[in-house]
Amino acid sequence: METNNLAELLTIANQDKINLAAALEQANSELDLQNKEKGKRAAELILANVEMDLQNEEKLKLAMELVIVNKALDFQIEEKAMRAAELIIANKELRFQNAEKEKRAAELVIAYSQLDVQNREREARAAELILANTELIFQNQEKEKRAAELIIANKELLFQNEEKEKRANELIIANKELLFQAKEKGKRAAELIIANIELNFQDSEKEKRAEELINALKELDFQDEERGKRAAELLIANREVLVQKQEKERRAAAEAKKDEFFNMVSHEFKTPLTNIKAINQLLTQRINKADNIYPFIANANNSIKRLEKLIEDLLDVTKINSGQIDLNIAAFHFSDALTNSIVNVQLTAPKHDILLENSIDLFYTGDQFRIEQVLINLLNNAIKYSPDARQVIVRAKIEANNLVVNVEDFGIGIAREDIDQLFQRFYRVSKVAMNFQGVGLGLYIASEIIKKHNGTFSTISEVGKGSIFSFSLPLDHQVFN
Repeated sequence: METNNLAELLTIANQDKINLAAALEQANSELDLQNKEKGKRAAELILANVEMDLQNEEKLKLAMELVIVNKALDFQIEEKAMRAAELIIANKELRFQNAEKEKRAAELVIAYSQLDVQNREREARAAELILANTELIFQNQEKEKRAAELIIANKELLFQNEEKEKRANELIIANKELLFQAKEKGKRAAELIIANIELNFQDSEKEKRAEELINALKELDFQDEERGKRAAELLIANREVLVQKQEKERRAAAEAKKDEFFNMVSHEFKTPLTNIKAINQLLTQRINKADNIYPFIANANNSIKRLEKLIEDLLDVTKINSGQIDLNIAAFHFSDALTNSIVNVQLTAPKHDILLENSIDLFYTGDQFRIEQVLINLLNNAIKYSPDARQVIVRAKIEANNLVVNVEDFGIGIAREDIDQLFQRFYRVSKVAMNFQGVGLGLYIASEIIKKHNGTFSTISEVGKGSIFSFSLPLDHQVFN
């Protein structure tokens, strides 16, 4: 019985050792409790050793296992110490990174303050550009009015020419009829003379023939009078045609002289304006921005840019009128033209968001610079004439084998009676001309550039709701004027 008890005790002791090793791995707090259990088990082992010498070897094995467990505990304690040291190092590195982040945050605050100053400068320059565009639009309107009067006069002259040609044709037909009637009368007069010689007894017939001859002579006189009247009318019509031709030539000469004057003035302005620009740039570099004179120099710089834009527009107009504007044809990514134009205009219009809803990634063969000039003009107009809106939308698509671009704004809109005249030279809408700068050349130049690409312009607008300006460029069989 005692041997069986002892065997059971040894089995329990082995199981407790295994449990003890697992408990030591989980927590140091349970180690004291397990040590007490080990003492009790050791006392029981001593009693068992006294009673059972044969089981000494088993005790030695158990003692060796206990030593191994203690070594494992010591190794775990060392690992914990190493991990604590690593945690201290990681905390130091985290403090260093936090210090770096604070430095970067301070630098970011300084950068934001500088960006705010630059935005204020851009707003000031945009306001000056708006004033310049208002003046240019007013001048364009005056010029477009004069061009409209010239077009009306030319239409009247064409109508009068057509009427005169009709009357001249009628007069020629009347003259032919008169000649035919004169021949007929000559024949009848000859027959009457022969009849009088041969038939003296037919006095009654002679009298009748005489009456017929008198009537014919009266008709001939009447026709002569009509012919005289028609001849007088023809002379008057010829004089009117001559006067109108002279007037047309005079106006064409005046228009040519005006274009020549614009060309000469533009070229004459370029050289002194270049010198003024260089002097202004030197002043800008040498004078401190805090100086009281600096705003005046900045304003002068904006005025110089306005003059440069006006001179470029005048030169383009004279080139268009003389047929000397040439296209630099090459294949290019149309999406690049869209993005370049939007980026350039967005820099000068921080209060508006220009959204490109959809683009077209294709190679288009044309003049990229001139196409971008058209897009920039439409975007500038959309921003200028929508001062209370905050968004301009650009769309590009392929429709019926044509490349179509739409620029939509949500501004003041255009009256229906003004839409057809928007693309005339120097035309400006009279109701809004005084409120916005400009001389009325931008849309005229843009439409001529699109015509050079064999494209077309269209406009949809409603007063108070905004406008959509669209141009269409053919994609097949591109032949450039």
